[in-house]
Amino acid sequence: MTVYADEHDELRSAVRRLLEKSAEGAAVRATVAAGGYDTALWRRMSDELGLPGLAIAEEHGGSGYGIVELAVVLEEIGRACLPSPFLSTVLAAWTLEAAGPSDVAADLLPSLAAGRQAAAVHVGAAGRPGWTLEHGRVRGVLPHVADGTAADHLVLVAPGGGAVVDLRGPGVARSELETMDLTRDQARITLTDAPARVLPADGTWAGRTTALAAVMVACEQVGGAERVLEMSTAYARERVQFGRAIGSFQAVKHLLADMLVELELARTVQRHALELLDAAGTEPAALDAAARSARVACSRAFARLTSDTIRVHGGIGYTWEHDAHLYFRRARASAVLFGGGADDLDRLAVAAGLAPGGEAR
Repeated sequence: MTVYADEHDELRSAVRRLLEKSAEGAAVRATVAAGGYDTALWRRMSDELGLPGLAIAEEHGGSGYGIVELAVVLEEIGRACLPSPFLSTVLAAWTLEAAGPSDVAADLLPSLAAGRQAAAVHVGAAGRPGWTLEHGRVRGVLPHVADGTAADHLVLVAPGGGAVVDLRGPGVARSELETMDLTRDQARITLTDAPARVLPADGTWAGRTTALAAVMVACEQVGGAERVLEMSTAYARERVQFGRAIGSFQAVKHLLADMLVELELARTVQRHALELLDAAGTEPAALDAAARSARVACSRAFARLTSDTIRVHGGIGYTWEHDAHLYFRRARASAVLFGGGADDLDRLAVAAGLAPGGEAR
């Protein structure tokens, strides 16, 4: 199954060339050691390729492309394990546009499209969004906000509506968290009567934002999984033991074959969810199920492939000098981004007519 056309190959090649030159493993480790992200590379991504504005309408300074183009870029960013606010910023921009015309969208989208500002998104669950809005002021404690340190604005999403908070304004306290994923910052954000701009109240766009977040993370995960499989295959050809390349040993052959099968299964589920997300008129229940399925399948595949990559590489795979640990860490952390977690399987079971845990009702 594919949702990509020939022209997407050109976009993929352009992004890959840029990241291979500027974001290879040593550069990523240097960025991680320094903290934050490579602002010079972010500017090149913005000025040379227009990536932050790829799916933003032309009237707001973007290129007017769609979700499929974003998916191509996110697969390449995941492949590079790139420290970057791209995922959160494009998700925020998509949410502002999907919510419908508003003053806040008109004000913020041009700067997001140009890469001059970054944004974060907090996706709340039904009944427990984590924040309350009264008289244009927001209160709440958001314990884990991806890219929350780098962001200039925060888009709050909950079933039925949302709001936008200027993180540089009053009533906002941020503290950077030390997390497993060294390549993506997370922050604890406390909002104490912070001024907010309210987005139109419509549950349709909020639900699609939740689905988009899950699918976009899955795209990153597929790109990362593809890269670690390539790393493992190349190492299996080069590493010699007992006078033979380790890739000639049956146990290693079987392990690499299992990794490929796991990747292709995850890719199939991801592409199906992307196809439904890109199509007009997809039923919300079908979209939710597809997005959750993609998050489960791709999270599991990425976690397994990064573990197996370390197994193939042996002792060197555990060292700081090798890239394997960066992907291993990202795999574990990305599984819980934007509300991902243990309840996905229970929700899928209920949608299929089963009791939580998979037993027939």
